Amino acid sequence: MGEEVKEKKPNAYVEGFRGFCRFLYNPDDHTVFGRGGASWGKILIFYFFFYACLAAFFAVCLVVMLETLDPNVPTVVGRTNKPKLAVSEKNLYKLNVKDDKAWEEYKTALNKFQEKYTSDDQVSGDGFFQWNEDNLKNCADPSSMVRTDTYATGCFYFGLNRIYDWSPVSKEEEATKEAIFGCDFVEGKTGSGNLNPEAVTITVHDVAPALKAYYPWTSMEKNGLQPIGSAHINIDMAKAKATADDKLDTYVECNTYIRDIGDEDKDNWVVLPDSSPASFEVIYSNKE
Repeated sequence: MGEEVKEKKPNAYVEGFRGFCRFLYNPDDHTVFGRGGASWGKILIFYFFFYACLAAFFAVCLVVMLETLDPNVPTVVGRTNKPKLAVSEKNLYKLNVKDDKAWEEYKTALNKFQEKYTSDDQVSGDGFFQWNEDNLKNCADPSSMVRTDTYATGCFYFGLNRIYDWSPVSKEEEATKEAIFGCDFVEGKTGSGNLNPEAVTITVHDVAPALKAYYPWTSMEKNGLQPIGSAHINIDMAKAKATADDKLDTYVECNTYIRDIGDEDKDNWVVLPDSSPASFEVIYSNKE
C-alpha cells in the first residue's frame, strides 16, 4: 500500500493578498479596481459634470446672497444690541511697564490701532472722527509713550460699539444733554485694586463734541469709525518704588456717561443706561 499524500492547503493570507493585487490590476482583462478603460472614462465624465454643476449652483447662491449685503449698512437692524465700551486691540487693555515683551506688544497694538484711524478713508471722510491732538491730546502721539527711570507714560483707548441708527442721547434731550467718557480706579477682578494709587495718575480727555457730532451711526460710508476716548496714564517711578506689595494692583474702569452740556462736576454724571464699561490694568513694579 502506497503512502497517502496530504493535499497542501493554500495560505489564506497569501491568497488574500493575491486577490487584492488582482483587484488593483487584473492582467487578464486589463481592469483597474474592477473597471476597464471605457468604464473609467464614463464615470469620470459623469462626476466632472456633476461636481461642475454643483460648484456652479453654490457659486450662484453665494453671489445672490452677497448681492443682498451692503458693506456699509447692516442687513438686520432693530436687534437688542447694547452699548459697550471697548477697544479692538486686545493688547491695549494692559499697560505693563515692568515687562519688556508686554511693553512692545502694547506699542505694536497701539500703532496698529492708530493705522485704522489714519487710513485714507477715515482721514478724507467728511466729518469723520480724526486721530489728532484736538481729540486725543497727548495720547495722539504713540512715540510720546515711554519708560524712563523717573516716569512711565501710556494711554488707554475706548469707544462705543456701532449700533445702527442709535445715539447715546435721545433726540428729545440732545439740546441739553451730551455723552462723555470717564474713568476711575476700581477694585478690579481681584477685589484688591488700589483705589488711590499715589504712583499713578489718570487724565481722561474730553471727546463730548466728537460724540455729539458722530451719532446716530448709519453706515461706515456716511459716518466712518466711531469716536474714541483716551485716558493718559502717568507713573511716577519714585513713588512706585515706595508702594507696598499689597497696593500694586491697579485697575481702571471706563464708562460712558450722560451729563448736562458742559457740566464738569462728575458727581452729576449718570452712567449710560444698559451700557457696559471697559476694564484696564496698570502693571508696574516697586523693585529697584
